[in-house]
Parts: sequence; C-alpha cells; structure tokens
Amino acid sequence: MASCQPKIPGIEYKDEGWWREFFEKDLAEFYSSLKGLLNAREALLKELSGDLAQILANPNKRDLALKVLFGGLDKECLEKIEVGINCISPGKVAHLYRYVLGIGLGRDENEDLRETRGVLKVLKLKGLEEIGKERLGVSINDYASLSYLNITATIIEMKKLTDEIYSKVRQVVQVGQTQANYGFDLVRAFEDFLNRGIKLLPLYNQFTFFIQSLRSTPKPYLKVMYCDELFSDSVMNLMGKYGVELTKILDPDLSAKSVNDELAIVGHKDGSVGDLIIKLIWDIYDITYKLNILGYPVNDELKEYVKAKYEEKIPTGDTIKELINIAKDVFNTNYKVEHKYCQKIWIITDRGKVDFYGYPCQLLSFTNTSYIIKEIKNGKYERFLEVFSPLLFLGIAWISKDNQRTFMYILH
Repeated sequence: MASCQPKIPGIEYKDEGWWREFFEKDLAEFYSSLKGLLNAREALLKELSGDLAQILANPNKRDLALKVLFGGLDKECLEKIEVGINCISPGKVAHLYRYVLGIGLGRDENEDLRETRGVLKVLKLKGLEEIGKERLGVSINDYASLSYLNITATIIEMKKLTDEIYSKVRQVVQVGQTQANYGFDLVRAFEDFLNRGIKLLPLYNQFTFFIQSLRSTPKPYLKVMYCDELFSDSVMNLMGKYGVELTKILDPDLSAKSVNDELAIVGHKDGSVGDLIIKLIWDIYDITYKLNILGYPVNDELKEYVKAKYEEKIPTGDTIKELINIAKDVFNTNYKVEHKYCQKIWIITDRGKVDFYGYPCQLLSFTNTSYIIKEIKNGKYERFLEVFSPLLFLGIAWISKDNQRTFMYILH
C-alpha cells in the first residue's frame, strides 16, 4: 500500500532537513538583515548625535545629515517648509527616514516640521560655512511618528520575537551571530529587510504555511490534509525538538472523551516556537499594511494572501469563496465575500452544538464594517467542522481564547 502524502506540495514535516533549512537559511537570512537594519540605524543616530549646527559644519558628517533631513526635496518644497507647509512626500529619502525609519528632528510630526523650518531659516541666513558658530539646540534623533504607524516599534518587536525563537532552538540549530553590514545605508538595509521578510510569509514559504495551518484547525481536517502520521510520536517528537508544541484549544464537549479528542481543534501552545512564528508573520503583514498607508506602493501582503486563497480549490472541489457563500445556515443570505473585511464570532460549545454570535470588527487592512453574521442557535459541531475547517487550515479564520470566552476571526 502506498504511504499517505500531504495534499499540500512541499510540506515535508517528517524530514528533519526541512526543519533545519527553515531555521538555518530562511529565518537566518531574515534575522541577519533585521539585525543589520537595527545596527545601521543605531550607528547612524550615533554618528549624527549632538547639536545639528556642529554636525552640518563637519564636512565628514554634513552630507549624511543633509540626506536624512532633506534627501530628495527640491527648492520649491524647501520653500514651502520654510512657511510651515509639510511637503515631504512618500518616495522621497527624507520621508523614508522620518516616517518609515523613525529618524528626524523633534519628537513628533508637528515638532519635526517646526524644527526643520527653523534649521532652513538659519541655513539660508548663515550658510553651511558659518552655521558652526551657531547653537541650534536641536539634534537628529528617534522620531516618534503617529503611534499606529510606528514601523520602527514593529521592527524592534520582530527582533525580540526572533531572538526568542532562536533561544528556544539553540540546542539543535547552529546559526552564526553575523549580521548584514549596511554601513549608514538605511535605505538599502530596509529594502533588504522587507524583501527577506516577505519571503517568510505563508503565500511564499511552505514552512510558515505549515506552521500557520496548525494555529487552530480541527484534528480530523489536519489528518485529511497531512495524513494520520502528523500526530505520530515520531513527528510530535520532531516538532517538539524545534519548539513547536500543540495543544487542544477547543473540543465539542461530547460525552465520550475519545471522541472529544479526535474532533478537537488543536493549536500552538502560548509562547511556543509555532506561536512566536505566527506573531512574526503578522508583524510582517503589519509593516506592509503601514507602508501602504504611508504611501509606499508595496503589496498589502495580508490582502494578497486572502485574495489568493479564496480562489483555491479545497478537497470538496469548491473554492473557499464558494464554500462560504453556500453556507446559508451560517451566514445571512445577503452575505458577500469582498476581501476587505474582518468578522469576529463567538463560539460556544455544548455537547456537540455550536452557537455563533457575530458583530463587526477591525483588523489591520480589513478596516471597513463587515456584514453581521446572524445568530445561530444549536448549530451542529459537524456542520461547524464542514464549513470552517478549510478556513482555519488556510489561516483565513482562527480561534482564540480570553479568560471568559472562545472566539473566532474570519477574514474575507
């Protein structure tokens, strides 16, 4: 008899070499660029520390400071800044440093504009040769942009997550402590970091797709997609070796414990490597979303993923879009799939029954108000598995818990 093969090509979860390649190559290359970006940023801030007048008077530092503050700005824009108009637009080097890399004057956008305006007036009056005699009382430093668009804070969080991942697998993974060296070229450093980060996303990386599919998926569906061997002792031991630990996060609360276990929804233990990788993936999504809001034409990768997966065929022969739209007993009849909404549903299990309570929510790029999912009393657990298993497996939906409730998000 031929052995069962996973239905998703490229998922080699039984092969330890597949695991090692992710941690020693894919993630390691990203980690190198991440550390290189943060080190280059720190080095630039150190190089340009001190009163700005002295920095601009120093021929060895002047060009770098002018690039950070005014890179890409023409005379017309400089004149507008002098009268208090912020014309620093996306795509300009000065914009990238301020709003993406978090480096500018002052503490926020208003203070930065005010201080930049003052610097330009002094430069116009004194010129670069005489400015060294002045004391401007301002310096190039960390720039706190609008809090919800603070990309630098997300990057620092990603460094913490990746550090923690490697601390948990250090006994089995050998990764050098080297990092990419970008000098003061933060533009190149950020581009490299972003490109390597995107390569880690589930749409492009089979390992992270596999980890995401284990986030909160019914055990029977995982067996269909990955074979029974996924839950064998040998595979569980291999996962555990790399810090991936699964736990039961929802069961149907049926009378027979064995049935509960077989029909349970499993997911990553909090703080495990799988859980940390999921958080890292969402930070990458977060950055691509924020770059779009800031005016940079990169793919909003979460939208890209959802759009791609809704058109994929699942084992029933349907696409996810078709499956959702025919689930009339779960959704309102006027429910439409539009790739830009998020829906939060409460789930209550009671001896094989599932109740759904829906209301609008917001999540990253899915910011418009969604359709309300009607309340469904006494839904059968089997129907729940039928409708939602593919969505949970693909990461289109996921289940979470707080201290009192179990709930599910659906992207559509």
